[in-house]
Amino acid sequence: MEKHAVRHPTGPAKLKQLRRTLIRGVFFVELNMSVILICYYGVMKISITDLRKKVLATFADKGFNEADASRIADVLLWADMSGVTPMGIAKMVGSEPVQNEKATAPVEIVRDTKLSRLINAHHAPAPLICQQAVDVVIQKAKDHSFGLVGVNNTFCSSAALAYYVDRIAQEDLIGIALTRSAGSVAPFGSADPLFGTNPIAFAFPTNEEPILFDMATSPMTWTGLILAKSRGEKIPEGMAIDGEGNPTTDPAEAIKGAMFPFDHGYKGSGLGMVVEIMAGPLAASAYCDYKTYDKDYGNLFMAIDPELLVDVKDFKAQCSDMTQVIKASRKQKGVDEIRLPGERARAAYKEAQKTGMVEVDEIVLKELGYL
Repeated sequence: MEKHAVRHPTGPAKLKQLRRTLIRGVFFVELNMSVILICYYGVMKISITDLRKKVLATFADKGFNEADASRIADVLLWADMSGVTPMGIAKMVGSEPVQNEKATAPVEIVRDTKLSRLINAHHAPAPLICQQAVDVVIQKAKDHSFGLVGVNNTFCSSAALAYYVDRIAQEDLIGIALTRSAGSVAPFGSADPLFGTNPIAFAFPTNEEPILFDMATSPMTWTGLILAKSRGEKIPEGMAIDGEGNPTTDPAEAIKGAMFPFDHGYKGSGLGMVVEIMAGPLAASAYCDYKTYDKDYGNLFMAIDPELLVDVKDFKAQCSDMTQVIKASRKQKGVDEIRLPGERARAAYKEAQKTGMVEVDEIVLKELGYL
C-alpha cells in the first residue's frame, strides 16, 4: 500500500488546528477554503478470490455450513466490490460482527399468505435471512404479482440493501427494501437517538442494468462511525451531537450521542420515521430502541410486478429511455458527467470483476487477521 505525505510550511502545530476529513481512504485538510491532500490512508487492494476464501474460512470457524457462509459472503463482497466499503466485510468487525450471530432456534414462519410472509430469524445473521426473504418475495411476486416479506429478531446489519433490490429487479420486478436498527439518529428537534440509520432502497428493471437507489436516512452509517473512531479520525462538522446535545466532530462522542438526519431537517427525519414504522411495527420488530440497545432489527422487502399496471416490456423500455434523457440533459457548469443513482457503484463492481481485485480498509483486514 502506498502512503504519501505533504508537508505544509505552517508546520505540525498549525495543521492540528485544521479541520480534517477522511473520504474513501483519502485524508484531507481544509485551509482557507482550499483542500490539501495529506495522505492516502488505510485502503488496500486484495484478490477477490483470496478474500472470499478468508471470509468463508472465518464463517466456517464460527460453525456455519458452506452454503450459508457463501450466501452471506455474496452480500458482503458485493458491497466491497461496489465500493460501498462500510457495507462490506467491515460488517465482520465493530460492535456487531455478523459472524458472531447464531440462531437460537430454527427460523420461524410466523405468518404466511399468498402475498406475504413474516419471518422470525431467532438471532440468525441478517444477511443470511434477508437472502432467504428475497427468495420468498420474488417467488410470491412471480406467482401473484406482488410480494411482501418482513423479517424480525435479527441483531446485526443486513448490509447493502442495494444488493437485495438488485436481485429483485433482475427478475423484471420492482424491488423495495427498508431496514431499521438500534437508535443512532435524533429526529428533527430531538436530542435523543430514537431512529436507526434506517436505509431504504429501490430497484427498477430496464433493458440494461437495473436502476438502483440505496440511501441511509442518516448522514453516514453506524459502521462508518465505528471505523472513524478506530482510525482516530474526525467526522464533518454539523453531523452529530454528543450525549449532552452539544455539537461534536468526535465519532466516539457521536456514538454516545446522536447523528442528525441526512438533511438536518424535517424531511430526512420524516423519511427515517417512515422506515422505522415499516421495518419496525409492520415487521413485528422493535422501534425507537435507544435506552437498552438490546432490541431486534427489522427488515421489510417488497416486490412488484409492473404487469399489474403496464406491459413489463414497455415499462423497461421507458425506464431505459428515462435514463438516457437524464444522461443527455444539459450539464451545470463544472459538471463533467451526469450520474444516475447506483451508477458509480455498478462501474466499481464491473471493474472489480474485470481486475479480480477489490479495495478493502486495511484496519478491517488487520482486525480480521487477514494480513
